[in-house]
Amino acid sequence: MITISSIISSAKSISTNIDSILINFPKFIKGTLLTTTDVYLFLKYFLIPVLLVFILSIMLVVLFRRYSLDKIDLKKSKLEDIVNTFLTDVIFSEYTSEEIITKIDIFKKEVVGKNNTLEKFVLEKLLHIKQNVQQMNQEKFILIYEYFGFNVYTERLISCRDWQKKSEGFLQYQILDYKFKKELITPYLKSKNPQLRSNALVAMISLSDENLDVLDNAEISISRAEELKILDILYQKEIEIPTNINKWLNSKNDSIVVIALKLIMRYKHVLTNTQLSALLNNSNYSIRKETIATIRELNIKNANDILIEHYQKETSLRNKVLILKTFQKNGNTNTKNYTLSLLSNENNLDLKFEIVNCIYQIDKNFLSYFVARNKQEEDLINKMLLHHKNPYLD
Repeated sequence: MITISSIISSAKSISTNIDSILINFPKFIKGTLLTTTDVYLFLKYFLIPVLLVFILSIMLVVLFRRYSLDKIDLKKSKLEDIVNTFLTDVIFSEYTSEEIITKIDIFKKEVVGKNNTLEKFVLEKLLHIKQNVQQMNQEKFILIYEYFGFNVYTERLISCRDWQKKSEGFLQYQILDYKFKKELITPYLKSKNPQLRSNALVAMISLSDENLDVLDNAEISISRAEELKILDILYQKEIEIPTNINKWLNSKNDSIVVIALKLIMRYKHVLTNTQLSALLNNSNYSIRKETIATIRELNIKNANDILIEHYQKETSLRNKVLILKTFQKNGNTNTKNYTLSLLSNENNLDLKFEIVNCIYQIDKNFLSYFVARNKQEEDLINKMLLHHKNPYLD
């Protein structure tokens, strides 16, 4: 068995051998080459012992570290069980507020003490439960959160200079639906840090009432990722369509208009012809695209004439294709006649392909008797028609 005393004894022996080598080192220098005996002595009394001690030291360090980590994991596992048992008891049991406060006092005295790390661990578990268990008593979560003093901790996070800690504080309010201090987040809606500004906006929307007034005067551009987060929050809240949705349609912030159109599509909100015309005349390609998509998804048939008027003014090829796809779904005789007038003069193959499909979807037999202006165009139309009749054709 290897002991500390044996390691010290080996080290002393190595030190003695090193001294012997250093004493005789001038003799080595005098010769032109080291002899085989010299090399043997160097390996035997210096290099090999040093390597053995080095390897042994590494093994001892690894074993000690492994033992320490296992001990820490075991301790953490025990603490996790204690915290989980406590939170499960106070959250899911039918205790009164006074009983919950009493249990928290006992837990803080007997388990937490002055251990700040354990307090943060309790907060993490509380947030985890709130985030993953739906339809829970909101007042009970707030009571536990505040009586532990976690609200003070969150405020300290928001007051930090580090934007990531501020964002962590926003998220804690967001998860707990803690509306009481949402005004602490408001100043960061105009932050110069885009990540902080984005996190503040998402948190404020999550904490807002059903009208979502925070979007009324939003000036910053909202990215695609932020848009998805906002829509996800709104869908999870399961609220009715905001009463100020029409105000958003007239917003100078194009991002807000796009979000409004997506909500209109989801909630099947009715748009007037005046609103549709104004949206289609917007200079922003994305707004026009979302408007056309809304008309198509909501099957607004009275918008066909508006789309016919807009088609020639549309500068985006993608939007023109989307208009033709809308005609395919919502079309009538009027749209069939209009697309037929486009057929012969259209040179773009993508648009021509959609025009043929539009006519076919409205009237399955019409193109079977259609006479093209020449044999080449007739063959092209027949090939396109064959694709529309057989979607599995390559």
